[in-house]
Amino acid sequence: MLGFKNKTSETADAEKDAAKKNPKPKRSRFVKLLTIFAVAALVVYSGVIIISQQAQIAQLRKESDSINKKITAAKQLNDEYTRLLSSDDEAEYMEKIAIEKLGYAYPNERRFYIVNNSD
Repeated sequence: MLGFKNKTSETADAEKDAAKKNPKPKRSRFVKLLTIFAVAALVVYSGVIIISQQAQIAQLRKESDSINKKITAAKQLNDEYTRLLSSDDEAEYMEKIAIEKLGYAYPNERRFYIVNNSD
């Protein structure tokens, strides 16, 4: 044995030296923790986005229902105007509007208004 080392002891020494120089297990733990944190953050972010979009969808549906009701009312009013214009009682309709909405009266007509004195 002229100063030759056994190969098995040589490889064991090399592995110990490599382990001291290259702390790979610590880095792999850091990478694993970072990966877990990134995945958890992604899941939380996705959940928040889904919830906020559901709230926006609900709000837009309410607005859509409101607009649809307005459209229906406008269509009914349009149908009423079409019916009135196509009928022969246009003068009667204009008289009704003048009296009810515009406050007109006949020359000999007296109008009385109720005034509440709740002072």
